[in-house]
Amino acid sequence: MKKLLSMILALCMVLSLCAFASAEGERKTISLWYHSGDAITDAYYTEVFNKLNESQDKYTFEYTSFAFKDFQDKFQNAVITDSMPDVVSLGFSNISTFTAQDSLLPLTDEILAQVENFSKVDAGLTTNLRNIASGTLYGIPFAYNQEVAYVNTAFLAEKGEEAPKTQKEYLALCEKYADAENGKYFTTLRGVRPYDSMLAWLFTYTDGAGFNGSWFDDEGKCILSRPEFIEAMEAYAGIYKNKWCSGDSVNNNYNEICAEFDSGVAYYLVHNSSSNTNHANALGADNFKAVTVMANDQGHYFASGLQPNVFCIPKSKNPDHDYSGAIVLMNELLSTEIDGGLCAALGRVPCNVEVQEQDWYKQSDLMMLCAGYLTDENYKQILNPYWLADFSTMITTDMTADFQAVLLGEMSAADCMTKWAEQIDEYQAEYLAEQGK
Repeated sequence: MKKLLSMILALCMVLSLCAFASAEGERKTISLWYHSGDAITDAYYTEVFNKLNESQDKYTFEYTSFAFKDFQDKFQNAVITDSMPDVVSLGFSNISTFTAQDSLLPLTDEILAQVENFSKVDAGLTTNLRNIASGTLYGIPFAYNQEVAYVNTAFLAEKGEEAPKTQKEYLALCEKYADAENGKYFTTLRGVRPYDSMLAWLFTYTDGAGFNGSWFDDEGKCILSRPEFIEAMEAYAGIYKNKWCSGDSVNNNYNEICAEFDSGVAYYLVHNSSSNTNHANALGADNFKAVTVMANDQGHYFASGLQPNVFCIPKSKNPDHDYSGAIVLMNELLSTEIDGGLCAALGRVPCNVEVQEQDWYKQSDLMMLCAGYLTDENYKQILNPYWLADFSTMITTDMTADFQAVLLGEMSAADCMTKWAEQIDEYQAEYLAEQGK
């Protein structure tokens, strides 16, 4: 009996040791949700994550991407069900929305001390992020897109034209080369999520009404309903109403405007640096180039202020949640090698200052064009009010619906601009009330 008991105890000990060894050797899964996936990004990060998983045996890192249009709903649902990923990438405009819901972890000095690559991130960009969250940092920037214009150089050479430098030159070329009968146009227009290119047009056309890119006048009222902004919207909508762009433009999103440019339906496109690779693959590097966006009669040109994509750590409802794996993954993704590879593949401007010393960056005409904005006295940043929690929803939903209504003649430019100004004033009043001002 004693012998049998000894055998049972010995077996239990062996099983216990096996279970302990299994637990010790088990990898912890750490996930990243990427907010705006595409074929190039997905291929790059899939390779990166495979290498990260091969390089260590403590974590299994998982990459999941979403189309931009689907991401916000997916993440909102994950917040509600407390099934959030360990790390998430967000667009700059989303920060206030999610911090207002208390769904992002504040990155304290203690946490940042564990993210070694944080020291390589441009300090000016992190300061901007702190400014929209009352001094608290909720994300770390890794790359941003600079608004540029793309021109079909083969078309310009054939016609003996130059890329338009001003809005007036652009409108003249839109009218001159509009050929609806043959489905050819000088320009393409974005009707869905039009805000960046549309706001650049409005603020450039009006020279920002003299308020240096701010949406607010000296009394704190939104300036969008001013007569000059209404005139600017009428001129912009006129491109569609005059049939100087395709009839499909009212429903054009990112993929559609790029397709029109890449297929030769249009010869001029206002977008940002991230689509450069697609144009090169479609047209050939010698048949297009990126140029500075259009200026006004004063020589000034406006584009949305730097809007970096950021890595954030979702905040668990469990107060004892372990964030160590998320910190490890965030640190890896911010490394010079990984961030530099991503920016080189996508044509994005790196936030890691060490990447700016890499050969691909210094030899890229596109990167030099983007860097030149920051030293050009004619470049004015539109100071979008990202501190307003409802701003992100407004620019993605309301602006799309209202702009489409203006294009189709269902809403006047005056009514549209007045509505937007009133919304911004309402959001700002709510924000100031919350801040006790």
